Amino acid sequence: MSWNHRVIATEHDGETWLAIHEVHYHEDKPYGLTAEPVPVGGNTIKGLRWTLKHMGKALKKPILWGGDKFPQEYKQNP
Repeated sequence: MSWNHRVIATEHDGETWLAIHEVHYHEDKPYGLTAEPVPVGGNTIKGLRWTLKHMGKALKKPILWGGDKFPQEYKQNP
């Protein structure tokens, strides 16, 4: 089992909202995610840099739907 940060799309009042969540994998396939977006934080500046670095990597990966559509890929309009 592994995890990483991913951008997750959810719908609220007819609008799509993007936020960074932790996504957990089984056999390299997404199978779960945190219920709420993850905060930017750490016990040290080094820890905070680590979190920001990995959140930045999430911006380069395909966006996934949350909720009932998870783990389908979200296609953002240009």
